Amino acid sequence: MKYLIGFLAVAALSQPPSPDTATALNNRGAILYQQARFAEAEALYRRALDAWEQSSPEGKIGHARVLANLGVVLRELGRYRDAEGVLLKSLHEAESAAGPESPDAAQVLDHLAVLYRAEGDLANAESCAQRARQVFAGAQRTINSLILASVYLDQRRFAEAEALLTAALQTDPEGPIGMTAHIDLTSAAIRREDYPQAEKHARLALDSARRLLPPSHPTLAIALNNLAQVCRLMGNYLEAEQRYRQALEIWESVVGPSHPDVAHGLMNLAALYHERGREPGAERLYRRAVAIFGQALGPESADALVARSELADVLRAERRYTEAERTGGATMASLERSLGPEDPRVWRAMVNYARLLRETRRRREAEALLTRIRQSAAAFR
Repeated sequence: MKYLIGFLAVAALSQPPSPDTATALNNRGAILYQQARFAEAEALYRRALDAWEQSSPEGKIGHARVLANLGVVLRELGRYRDAEGVLLKSLHEAESAAGPESPDAAQVLDHLAVLYRAEGDLANAESCAQRARQVFAGAQRTINSLILASVYLDQRRFAEAEALLTAALQTDPEGPIGMTAHIDLTSAAIRREDYPQAEKHARLALDSARRLLPPSHPTLAIALNNLAQVCRLMGNYLEAEQRYRQALEIWESVVGPSHPDVAHGLMNLAALYHERGREPGAERLYRRAVAIFGQALGPESADALVARSELADVLRAERRYTEAERTGGATMASLERSLGPEDPRVWRAMVNYARLLRETRRRREAEALLTRIRQSAAAFR
């Protein structure tokens, strides 16, 4: 699950407000953002940009800051391509007005890091976060640590991620930083298969989210989804399904039914259905996820390909072997070309396809494929 640190991201401006100034519009937008009222915040940020006078140095940096806030809102709404263009423009303006080593430029780099991670571009995400890290100190450096740790988790650099998260947690155990650290520490513990520790962090994250956030906030949905993952892996299927549905309800109501976060939530609930033999429901959810990822990220994006691979495995379970082979074989090849043979998502697609080969009495081909997985895994370790 790809989670964002949106609760920490948008800043207000410090000039004295008046109803019609760009500063006042920006600050009202920041309040709406914190309330997860993203479409309303977008409208105010666009009005603020139109109102800002850029004839002075203060005006130029103020314009860059509002642009950054707009980019963050567009990212939250799942409009990644628009968000990237706005954030890159903000970065250029911040560097021109305040210098490439300024905190304003570094803040935009952190926003870009979160965006690139959401798109699966981990190399660019790490590069942006590391560039920002060279500038930040204090609280901003702690937030940067959370962003960098989330990238490390996706890169499977678990020890480095957990070190950053543990240090961040100690700075703010009861606040937003602690909440975000618990969310990511849940993910780290899941990947280490330490499910009791994952459950501990997941429940602490959920408690903090309920205390700190509005009742329909995307970060609350992330905390619910993470707890659902832990419950599913520990065999607590009733609570898992309940939490998945609560998370999806929040996402769909706040960011709409076509957001990539909704697709990730659908994938997780579909996996539960698939594991429990509820194949028609799993198929329906995976097809929705494939469509959302294809529209938002492109049909050949890693997320879309993973969703298609899981859909193919459901078709296999339904004994629709021709459809399963047509979907699964091409998807496995595309994933390997895109991600390389050492990526666990490729191994998962290969396992799915090997299961199909076995059931269609091609055991030698299946064993050859599983041997490739074992060799790749051994080489990676």
